[in-house]
Amino acid sequence: MTPKQRKLAYELISNPPTGSDIAAAKEYGIDLTLLVENLALTPTERALKLIEGANSLRLLRLAGSAHRAKL
Repeated sequence: MTPKQRKLAYELISNPPTGSDIAAAKEYGIDLTLLVENLALTPTERALKLIEGANSLRLLRLAGSAHRAKL
C-alpha cells in the first residue's frame, strides 16, 4: 500500500459515505484502522504477526495448564 493509498483509506474510514458498508461497520464498533494497518503490511509481515500471535496464545495456554496443575 502506497502512502497515498493509505491516506485515502484513512480518509474513507474517518468519513465513510452515509449508508455504506464502511459506515455500518464503523457504527457497529469495528476498528477499521486495524484493517488499514494490516493491509499496509506485506504478506510475509502479516504471516509473521499471525505466527507471533499463535505463539503467544500457546504460551498462555501452557501457563494456564501449569497454574491449574498447582491447584
